[in-house]
Amino acid sequence: MNKKLIKALYGIIFAVVSVILTYFLFNLSFFQSLELKAYDALIEARGTRQHTTNVIMVKIDEYTIKELKYPIPRDKFGTLLAILSQSGARVIGVDEIFADVLPDSFSQVQNQQFLLFHNYAPNVIHAIGPFVPSGQTGDGKKAVDPEAYKILHKFSIPSHGLTFPFPNATYIDDRPFDSLANLAVGVGHILLRPDPNDGIIRSVPFFVEYVGDYFPTFGAALVFNFLKIKRNAVTVEKTADGLLVHAGELEIPLTTHGDLLIDFAGTNDVFNQISLQEVLDAYIKGDTQTLGKFKDAVVIIGPTARSIGDHNATPLADISPNCFIHANVYDMLMMNRHIVKVPASSQLIIVAILALIVGVVSITLKLRWSVSIGVLLLAGYIWFAFSAFTNTGVVYALVEPLVAMVFCYASAMTFTTATEGKQKSQIKHMFQKYVDKSVVNQLIENPSLLKLGGEKREITTMFADIEGFTRMSEQMGAENTVQMLNAYLTEMTEIILEEHGTIDKYIGDAIMAFWGAPLDNSDHAYYACRAALRMQKKLQALHTKWIHFGRPIVNQRIGLNTGKAIVGNMGAEARLNYTAIGDPVNLASRLEGVNKEYGTRLLMSEYVYEQVKGKVLAREMDLVIVVGKTEPVRIYELIALADEVQTDATKQFLEYYHAGIDSYKQRAWKSAIEQFQQALTIRRDDVVSNIYIQRSMLFSDNPPPEDWNGVFVMTKK
Repeated sequence: MNKKLIKALYGIIFAVVSVILTYFLFNLSFFQSLELKAYDALIEARGTRQHTTNVIMVKIDEYTIKELKYPIPRDKFGTLLAILSQSGARVIGVDEIFADVLPDSFSQVQNQQFLLFHNYAPNVIHAIGPFVPSGQTGDGKKAVDPEAYKILHKFSIPSHGLTFPFPNATYIDDRPFDSLANLAVGVGHILLRPDPNDGIIRSVPFFVEYVGDYFPTFGAALVFNFLKIKRNAVTVEKTADGLLVHAGELEIPLTTHGDLLIDFAGTNDVFNQISLQEVLDAYIKGDTQTLGKFKDAVVIIGPTARSIGDHNATPLADISPNCFIHANVYDMLMMNRHIVKVPASSQLIIVAILALIVGVVSITLKLRWSVSIGVLLLAGYIWFAFSAFTNTGVVYALVEPLVAMVFCYASAMTFTTATEGKQKSQIKHMFQKYVDKSVVNQLIENPSLLKLGGEKREITTMFADIEGFTRMSEQMGAENTVQMLNAYLTEMTEIILEEHGTIDKYIGDAIMAFWGAPLDNSDHAYYACRAALRMQKKLQALHTKWIHFGRPIVNQRIGLNTGKAIVGNMGAEARLNYTAIGDPVNLASRLEGVNKEYGTRLLMSEYVYEQVKGKVLAREMDLVIVVGKTEPVRIYELIALADEVQTDATKQFLEYYHAGIDSYKQRAWKSAIEQFQQALTIRRDDVVSNIYIQRSMLFSDNPPPEDWNGVFVMTKK
């Protein structure tokens, strides 16, 4: 099976395990709290959304308490309601409970005045609650308050015989006293349930059930009254994702527990605000400009002073007056803005897809690509979730996908480190003695560049040997020979590695190396030529040092050939060697020996020359069939790099020599002899020119056959 496919399968396994683990973790309160904090950050990042402009908060603030005390005298409260209603307020919501029992500081006269002034405000919604849970009263006795049912029933939403998971109560602890309730246009419950994970208000129970009747949350009661929605027209149905409230043209989605998720308009500053005392002062002063602001307004009266304590935490504030929570409920319903969480099944699919992508990518791609893709994927998902929330109110989980992706990535990286770490160690151990450190680092960083099992690829092979090494070692003795050989091999090896070559092996005094593996190198032939020339120059530099110690002159023969060979790990299972085999390798070895016949030091095949011509200076030597071969190959002597400056003598020599070769190929024997003789006047020890003079003289007396192609068959290695 394909190696990448196997890795991808591992990535899928890690993704599945990560998703399962994440699913169970996010059933724990700690992780649920993290997700809630991310949701809060989403609301905060969005900032202020589009909202209504006709809501006015009349605050029972510190200034009001200072002037009127608390509780606010009921006659003053009645006066306030009359002022607001006469100033044109469409709906007035009172987030205060007025019970039957009067505070000690109040008198029945004040209560009567309260009711009298309330008659001038026929559009007031009063608050009810909190509630005693189903099954017991405040004193522990099971009971239903018949008076409360009788007074409040007319404001309730009928259940139509259906049951839903709304909070249930058998006793209403606080409600407007009977005479006051008869003056109200409606009631709304003010039950708030902070999230058990962190105590933050993010939702409200939309209804509270009491003796079969439903009472809407305070903000919804304001909406129903403002839009003149009849209570019989409000219905509830179950859906696949929770509950859906139908109220006139409104469709209000709720959770499966009957909660309304609050889409906060922004910080409390988005709502118009005025102190209760300032309203009374404006009336006394005849400040029509201030009172004119209440024209067609929805007014919510509620305590904001810290000393009263009617506060809770919200996603946008550590402490916020509860009346602003009801204002946000009113605003979101009027703006038809709803928050809907993605179904758990859909969210699980999204998490699984993200984890799968991370798992496959992280285990099949390089680290820099997997990290980049992971970051882009995460950023893209966050952008998508933010856009979806901002534009549609749909909430996608933020922390859960992140945790699943991190788990998956960590698992994949651990697996990769455990498996590829061994492979990298193997590569380093195998190649650090054969190739340059930079090559080893590249292989370690990207093992895919290396095919360890062996492959056919084009390489340039070098064989380098010391001329007359056996005789020299006999003269020098074993110890001196080893010292000199080690120095020689060290210098030559360093040059080969610097020129991006790979050391195959040392065969006594001989070096076998190749270019083009394990890393691809399109200029492998050129680098091999450069290495060969540098090795020759380095050897000349070493002579100066060796002569000082009485060591003999060392000459070196090099053969180069380019061709497709098998490169890879070969040998026994217990001991492998990274090497190259094939006819191109054998030819390079033969060319090293051919140097002896022509008195040269650097010979390369036509296959090398074709790749480096124009980059090197070379002279054509011969067309030969080496020992063990049947096909002829044209060989060249490597002289220098093309950009190296040559003496006039060298240039003249090569002109005569190449002219002689041309005449030789054309069977102009006499002209060839003359040209080679001219070449010898410049370089008297040139063996090749003498060889061609002898051949030309021979052919002059005994011409070759018509099909002669100039091939010379070698009889020695």
